[in-house]
Amino acid sequence: MTMNTRRGLAQQRFNGSPPEYNIAIVGALGVGKSALTVKYITKRFIMEYDPDLEGTYTKHEDWDNLDLVVHLMDTCDKEDSDPARYLKWADAFVTVYSITNRQSFETAREYVENITQFLKQNSRDCPVALVGNKIDLERYRQVSKAEGSALSVELECLFYETTAAEEYDYVATVFSRLITEVHAEKYGVPLQPLFIAEERATPRDPLHVRQRPKSPKGPATEKKDEKNPQKKNFSKLFKIFN
Repeated sequence: MTMNTRRGLAQQRFNGSPPEYNIAIVGALGVGKSALTVKYITKRFIMEYDPDLEGTYTKHEDWDNLDLVVHLMDTCDKEDSDPARYLKWADAFVTVYSITNRQSFETAREYVENITQFLKQNSRDCPVALVGNKIDLERYRQVSKAEGSALSVELECLFYETTAAEEYDYVATVFSRLITEVHAEKYGVPLQPLFIAEERATPRDPLHVRQRPKSPKGPATEKKDEKNPQKKNFSKLFKIFN
């Protein structure tokens, strides 16, 4: 059987249309939501973005001979914005905080609590991941791994620590796990997990943390990043997606 034949048979299970997944990325300003989004879509790390812009982007995945369509909403909450725009839209949520910023950790707690409350009120069951970002800046850590893990157990959500600045696998592991969770909930059939960096996420395991990569050299650059978190330049971003 040829590769195209296997792909065609797999696609027939969904009436010829690829299954789709909506994932919302939420969190405080400067935690790296846009960097994680771009890393997953393009496998590239870009440091600067406009923090006031919000966008939804699409990635097509080849998953074990099955075409998948993943939509990512890189959110930007403001005082007058309505969270219903992503709460009603998303099949899964990535709540991001920076391990170098304790306040962002407290904000992440509020996001997960609000998401959980909305889902219960609407009788929905969607996977939620608490993600500690910027583990490449370990020397500036303010939130321990144990604190992140404990919060995920308390809030009954998945937990990862990751970075957009290093290997793609750190980010891919998070989104791949959410896709498998959403697929089972949305389509009622299991989706074979992808093999990523010699690790497999175990079903319903609330904690999946990879070993921290080495911090980049040059503390001056790192400190500058933290003083001016995620100052975005979306002209670069549009060049990538167009």
